[in-house]
Amino acid sequence: MKLDRQLWTFLLVVLHYRVTSQTSVITAEDGQYCTTDTGDHGLCVYQYQCLDGRIIYDGETLIDLRRAGDDCGEYILVCCNGEHSSENVPTTVVANETVTHEPSRGRDENATARPPVATTTESSVHESQERTSDKPEKPTNNGKTENTTVTPPAVSTQRTPIITGTSTTKRPLQPPPLNIPEYIEKGCGHRNPNGVVFSIENNVHSESEYGEYPWVAAIFVRDETTSQLQYRCGGALIDQAAVLTTASCLYLYRSKPSQLVVRLGEWDMSMQREPLPHVDSEAENVHIHPDYGVSSKVNDIAVVILRETMVLNHIIGVVCLPQKEQEVPNTDLIGAGWGDAPSFVIPKKYPQSILKKAHLKSISNGECQNKMRKLMSRRFQLHQSFICAEAIDTEMLPCRGDSGSPYVVEVSGGSDRYYLVGLSSWGYDCNRQNTPTVMTNVAYHRDWIDKVVKKENLNPWSYTYEPEENIEDE
Repeated sequence: MKLDRQLWTFLLVVLHYRVTSQTSVITAEDGQYCTTDTGDHGLCVYQYQCLDGRIIYDGETLIDLRRAGDDCGEYILVCCNGEHSSENVPTTVVANETVTHEPSRGRDENATARPPVATTTESSVHESQERTSDKPEKPTNNGKTENTTVTPPAVSTQRTPIITGTSTTKRPLQPPPLNIPEYIEKGCGHRNPNGVVFSIENNVHSESEYGEYPWVAAIFVRDETTSQLQYRCGGALIDQAAVLTTASCLYLYRSKPSQLVVRLGEWDMSMQREPLPHVDSEAENVHIHPDYGVSSKVNDIAVVILRETMVLNHIIGVVCLPQKEQEVPNTDLIGAGWGDAPSFVIPKKYPQSILKKAHLKSISNGECQNKMRKLMSRRFQLHQSFICAEAIDTEMLPCRGDSGSPYVVEVSGGSDRYYLVGLSSWGYDCNRQNTPTVMTNVAYHRDWIDKVVKKENLNPWSYTYEPEENIEDE
C-alpha cells in the first residue's frame, strides 16, 4: 500500500511537470517549430521578423507573396533559428546550493527546480485579444482593478549571491511580438493603403494589402449535407450587424438565411496564419429589394443582417454610403473581391485566393448604354438603378465570383476615407477589356437601405460620413 502511494505521488509529480512544461513552450497557436534549409531547429515567424536566419524585432514589415515555401508551409512564414543558440547564464552559490541566477515570481528557495512558467505575449493574437490577462490585479482608488506586473528581485534579499562562473543553457524559441497599434474608431470608410502589420513587396499582380479594405465581406453557403463552406459572393459591411450585397447573389437563399455565413477580416482564403483572425457570422435575415428583377437584374441589391455583432478593429470596418441619388463622380472607382482573374491577366492566376483590387473608370449611363447596344441589342435600355465603369489599361475587371464586390471612391478632401458607390452586378464578358462593367447604384437605393436598417433596429449613422473633427468633439 505504501508503495502504491509512492507510485501515485511520483506519477502526479510527473504529470504536473509535463503540464506546466507544456505551457512554457510555444503551442500551435503561438508558433510552429520547423527545420531550416541548413538542418537547424527553428521557429516559423513572419517573413519580416527574420533576417539572415535570425529573429529580429525591427524589420521593415515587408513580405514577398511569391517566395518559395519551406518547412513552415505558408509563403507568409519563414523558418528562422536566431534564438536557438546557446547562451552563457551566470550561476550563483548560496549556502552550498547552486541555483541559476534568473528572475522568479516569488520563488521558494527551498523547493526543487521547476520548469519556467508561461507568460502571456503578443505573439498569439488569437489569445491576446480575448483572453483575460494572467497578471495579478490590484485595487485602485476607485475600487476597480487594474493589471499590474510583479517583478521580484533576481535573488533572495536574505542571502548574498556569489557569482562563480557561467553555465550553458538553451532558451526555448519565442516568436517576436506583433506590433499592432491600438485601434481607435474614427467613423466609417477608413482604408489602410499600406496594409496592417505588414506590406506586400513588389506588388504587381493587383493583390490588395492585408487589411487595406476592412469593409469587404465574403459570403459563403454552407452545404446542408457536409456543412462545408463554399464561397458565393462579396459584400460590404455597412453596420456592425449588416452587410450590403447584390440580390442576384442571395436570391436562392432568401428564405433560408441559416445556410449563409458572412466573413469579415478575410484576406487570403488559402492561408490560416494571418496576423489577425477573421470573424464568421451566420446570417439572421436576408432582405431582397422588393422590385428586384430576376432576369433583368434591375434593383440588384440586398441587405444581410448578421446574427453576431462585429467588433471593429484594424481589419474589420464599416464603409460610408453616399447620400440619396448622389451622382457618381467622373473619377476612378476602386473595388475589391475574390472573383476569378480575367483571362488577359498575365501570369494567369486561378483560383483567386488573395483579395484582389481593381481600378475602374466611371462612364456615363448614356455612353454605357451605347456600348452595350453594340454588344447585345439595339433596343437595350440601361436602368437608372445601375452605374457603369470600364477598365483602365490592363487593370483587372470584375469577373465570375465578384457579384456584390464593393466599389468605392474617396471622400472629397482625402484622408483615405471612402464611400460605396457600386456593387458589381453583371457584365457582357469580363475577359474582354473594352466591355463595360455594370454595377448596382448604391445612392439610388439609399432610402430603401435606410428603411431596412431602421426596421432591424440599427442606425444609419454608422455608415453616414462625418469629418473626424466632428466625431472627436462628440
